[in-house]
Amino acid sequence: MQTLVPIGTFEEEARKQLAIRMMDDKLFKELDANLKEAVKVARGTKAPKSVYVVLKPAEIRAIRNSVGMSQSAFAGTFRLSLDTLKGWEQGKRKPDAAAANFLRMIKANPEFVQRTLAA
Repeated sequence: MQTLVPIGTFEEEARKQLAIRMMDDKLFKELDANLKEAVKVARGTKAPKSVYVVLKPAEIRAIRNSVGMSQSAFAGTFRLSLDTLKGWEQGKRKPDAAAANFLRMIKANPEFVQRTLAA
């Protein structure tokens, strides 16, 4: 006995498969372009589009220590999660670009950052 499947089901499946292949092609082309660019950057023939410098746990601790605060006081003063700060300092987590820039601002001028956050 043969099971009959509505034509629409085949058409839908065909469209899904085509979309997957098209997406795979698009993602592959994007990945390929990014890898080629990475090779050029590594060889020094092209400048990177952006540079992300990761702060090491010791650097984050040094920023906090430079303002003479405990983890709890630092987190509260600069409106950071205490758990996040601990994770950064223990190397369990890494600050994203915005958080790393915020930490650099604190390092450069902690009083200004405190005044700005208090406003």
